[in-house]
Amino acid sequence: MIVVSSATSNTGSAVAEALLAAGEQIRVLGRSLDRLQRYVDRGAEAAVIRTGDPGSLREAFAGARAGFVMMAPGIIPRCDDFAAHQRRVISAHQTALAGLDGLTRIVSLSGWAANYAGARGPVWGLRPFEEALDTLADVEVTHLRAGWFMENALPMIEEVRATGVARGLIPADLPLPAIATADIGAVAADLLTGRREAHTRTLELQGPRDLTPGEITAAIGKALGRPEARYEQIDAATMRDGLLAAGFSAHMADGTTAMTLDVAERRIVMTRPRDADTATPTTFEEFLAHVAG
Repeated sequence: MIVVSSATSNTGSAVAEALLAAGEQIRVLGRSLDRLQRYVDRGAEAAVIRTGDPGSLREAFAGARAGFVMMAPGIIPRCDDFAAHQRRVISAHQTALAGLDGLTRIVSLSGWAANYAGARGPVWGLRPFEEALDTLADVEVTHLRAGWFMENALPMIEEVRATGVARGLIPADLPLPAIATADIGAVAADLLTGRREAHTRTLELQGPRDLTPGEITAAIGKALGRPEARYEQIDAATMRDGLLAAGFSAHMADGTTAMTLDVAERRIVMTRPRDADTATPTTFEEFLAHVAG
């Protein structure tokens, strides 16, 4: 049995799909049984959990030999103390997974922000989550420090579709290690089943090549038939105001802006070169063909 946490998230669903395609027996976890039904229809077990409740988590992982874990949700827009939420989730996983009979392998979704000790906002908890999982005895743990998710471009697609302009805080010429979550899921599945060996406890994943916001916007414009599409950089105050207008609490608006500034000002970076271990295959053009129809 392999357990997949947050199986309705982009990455969790990619892990579950890859494992099912390989014929593995899986148990999918989520907050709603209805949303997990598509996996049950294909032979998976399902369990509804509360990520901050160690008892709920421990029961869901009972009998598992391996598990995929992540902190979810990644953002709670109206939250007033997201760090406290993350601390509860981290503590619950550490308590729930300790000393579980038969559990030998954990793969966690972390992120490239964990490379930066001063990470702020929604990504603050990534490194503490890693450190908590590292305390598990007799469990092989691998943390996937994935780069900039291609799914981050989905709002840009809608902006370009509507106005021809995508706006963001990251400079137009800053290279980003863009990666599709489907590829992260495939790597996680290979690690969970033992088809791939983890050579290090932390594994950076960064897609086939870096892309700048300017290049991303141009690719979106081409895919949508809007060759005039352009990227416009905004300042931190404008980003924060936009988040507040979208319903974010001041706490979450401040944290999300700080996180983005850490990318924009190159405090969050990859530490390893792109090579056979860190690169994944899906190009941004292939991603766009799938999502921008």
